[in-house]
Amino acid sequence: VSVCTDILQFVGAVDDPRSCQFSQMMEERLKKVFSEAQSKVLGVHSKLSVQMLSVSQAAGSSAVSLVYSVKNGTVFLNGTTASNLLGQLSSELVGYFLFYPPLIVAERKSQFGR
Repeated sequence: VSVCTDILQFVGAVDDPRSCQFSQMMEERLKKVFSEAQSKVLGVHSKLSVQMLSVSQAAGSSAVSLVYSVKNGTVFLNGTTASNLLGQLSSELVGYFLFYPPLIVAERKSQFGR
């Protein structure tokens, strides 16, 4: 399974990346940005869902790493497809939906099961 990895430059001081609430909030925001990308790039509106697999922040760093999978119904989107879809949007627009500026959006092979 390949998944997407986003690295945010920073998050707000009041947001705790270790909390479930932060993970859920980012899932919802990612869902919105993928919906926008589908609409603008592909001209389609299908129901995508996002599942957060990991959120981490290195000690002393302001950057936060998000690892997640994207599904279209029951089918997982390939990480390359998902990251390329987001790559069609400007980083400013992705940051607008996430509320935080992205540093990197990439695919990676996952050790997580389906």
